[in-house]
Amino acid sequence: MVTMFTFHKLRSFIAVAEEQSLRRGAERLNISQPPLSRQISALEKSLGVPLFDRVGRGISLTYAGTVFLHEAKSLVAAADRTVQLTLDAHAGKIGSIRVGYTEPSAFDFLPHVLARFRQEYPGVDLELHEMHSLESLSQLEQRTIDVAYLRPPIESNWVELTMLHPDRLIVALPENHPITAESIWLEDLKDEPFIGFSAALGSGISSASLQACASAGFTPRTKHYVSSIPMLMSMVASGAGIALISNQYSLIPYLGVRFAALYDERAESYLAFASRNSETKGSVSALKRLSMNVSAELFD
Repeated sequence: MVTMFTFHKLRSFIAVAEEQSLRRGAERLNISQPPLSRQISALEKSLGVPLFDRVGRGISLTYAGTVFLHEAKSLVAAADRTVQLTLDAHAGKIGSIRVGYTEPSAFDFLPHVLARFRQEYPGVDLELHEMHSLESLSQLEQRTIDVAYLRPPIESNWVELTMLHPDRLIVALPENHPITAESIWLEDLKDEPFIGFSAALGSGISSASLQACASAGFTPRTKHYVSSIPMLMSMVASGAGIALISNQYSLIPYLGVRFAALYDERAESYLAFASRNSETKGSVSALKRLSMNVSAELFD
């Protein structure tokens, strides 16, 4: 037997059953009594069993009605929960986000974002993966991560890029380097051997460094290429060359290395928030908005 009933009829039945009165049920539902009575009669007819005993002006549940009340409340609760979960998903309040990030962002900016996000969206699970910018781009395409904090430039038609804030470049120098000033001009480094990052890691810092040096009137003589910050710092400490790096690395001491700020205004690299153009997760939109807000608070 196929029985047809609506959630509207179930809610009407529950109100009457719990109030044990058509009149009080109608008042609770804010409708008049006659249409409510017709709904209950239609529900009983569709089920083929009486749900209420009607004695005089009073009503009480039959045994079948008692069973139906229990199941009806479960159905309505499940429907309400389904609707609420859908709304929460759209608002970004539930779910999970797989986040790729570059190492420098984890020193200062990202901890603020994560702490704020967990406080405002406790129902969203964040799964973090450290990776360089090119790897982030690849994993966004493969859908193994949902968002990435990376450094432009990137070439992609399917990634939406939102610039967050500039990250000043600084110079990593050997501790015994003859330049001892705390702040210098890039032009003062034109004759120095440079250490650069491997192209496999992405072009963010490298492009920013080249542009900054070009603005200072020279092309850096890059003698060595590395694939990690520990290796870069080791080579700088050994006297193999100097390097332009993110200001965030100055927050950590490295043996045999000191840092100098740059006067040059163009010596900077941007951090960006990247996600797929087709992304529909509300939680991703929430993380993007919060990242923009935190960026403005910390760096504007």
